[in-house]
Amino acid sequence: MEKFTSVEFKLNKNVKKGDKESLFSLFSLEDRIKRMEVLTDMEEGESVRLVIEGLGETNLKLGNDMEKGDQKTIMTLFWFPEKTQPIEMQRDATAGETVKVTMWK
Repeated sequence: MEKFTSVEFKLNKNVKKGDKESLFSLFSLEDRIKRMEVLTDMEEGESVRLVIEGLGETNLKLGNDMEKGDQKTIMTLFWFPEKTQPIEMQRDATAGETVKVTMWK
């Protein structure tokens, strides 16, 4: 797999193993508008593997074409249904904890 982008966010809330959370519920607006560099070209509708370090992972479809070097945010990468897709938590974590979010082509 080729890395698409990565960023570090702080959890907005406490979560328990087995909870189902989304990008909207896990991260504050401040984090969701944090810019990250796109590392490879991809087309609208292509899936990326989103991995929240140690917490969970899912596949999400891109909402637009992306070009290497673009500066994007969670808000500009995905349409609303993708940003609100439930992701099952694999461990307990506390609000304020920093996690690395990596997306793979």
